[in-house]
Amino acid sequence: MARSARPITNLASGWYVALPSAELRRRPRRVTLFGNSYVGWRGGDGRARVHSAVCPHAGAALHGGKVVDGTLECPFHRWRFDESGACVFVPGRRPPTRATVTALPTRECSGYVWVWYGSGPPRYEPPDRPDLAVRRFPGVRGFRLADPTRATTRRILENTYDPDHLVALHGLTVAGDARIEFADARERSADGGTPDDEPEERCDATLTWPAYRGALGTVSNVFGLNAKEFTLRMRGWASCQEIEYYADGRRLYRMVLAVTPIGEHHSVQHINAAVDPDGAGALGWVRALVHRAEVQVAARQDLPIFDTLLPGDRHGIYVPGDAAVRRFRRFYQRWVEVAERG
Repeated sequence: MARSARPITNLASGWYVALPSAELRRRPRRVTLFGNSYVGWRGGDGRARVHSAVCPHAGAALHGGKVVDGTLECPFHRWRFDESGACVFVPGRRPPTRATVTALPTRECSGYVWVWYGSGPPRYEPPDRPDLAVRRFPGVRGFRLADPTRATTRRILENTYDPDHLVALHGLTVAGDARIEFADARERSADGGTPDDEPEERCDATLTWPAYRGALGTVSNVFGLNAKEFTLRMRGWASCQEIEYYADGRRLYRMVLAVTPIGEHHSVQHINAAVDPDGAGALGWVRALVHRAEVQVAARQDLPIFDTLLPGDRHGIYVPGDAAVRRFRRFYQRWVEVAERG
């Protein structure tokens, strides 16, 4: 089977979205990741699995098969594979011991099926937000976006570390400057610390900006949404982010930002958000809709820029406002090195 997308270079080891949980039901699904075809399926216990999509017998696509007795059955000769990828049944004969398919480490949480990319076992767990997996208020209190883009994973994630683009692109005119601060380095272990070749698990940061002014400030004041200070708190991995947004210490919404790397310069940006209750009655619902709109509008403003960014990192003139982006790039590159060790 030919690859359906160009293989990806410079991709950090980490957890990536294979597909939304709701899209993986009874029948196997084709999934394109990292420039290759995979198959997503659920076993008899309902757990999600993601395996390489090519049957080792004659090369048939396993996503064209079905689930039988908790195993994945090939549509061509009915060979069956268990959750580990081992062939456990061949009609009329003993399964060959070498007949296996690659099983990616898989987790299901925060409304997505995640897979681990990189050599060795997973080094941490993906963001687990049960409030994003089940919606109590569909279409208003919770919402999702899935936007294709030609941007790389790193380009998508580093955007959160760029306070200057809030005003330049999104027009968030504020009464002062936006600033970003990084969390303190995690405590080193008692045996002398993390080895030099082991990266930190996360690159956490807090982005703050003062009250909105101008036309945006006028609208925000009408709906009671302006504040003395806005805060965006981020737990940032090399492959995804968990974000909470506050106004004067009151949380307004939380979300997971994740990526499906399909192929070289071919990704899907995922946002799964839940808006906190913000007042009773009609005004509370209006505020929830406004929060939803600001996330959607900002995402849609980013996408045309993502699609025109030049590849690579060795172009451009950097200014002090780029310090946070460059710090994230160094962190991301350490996880690229982890992926490339295998």
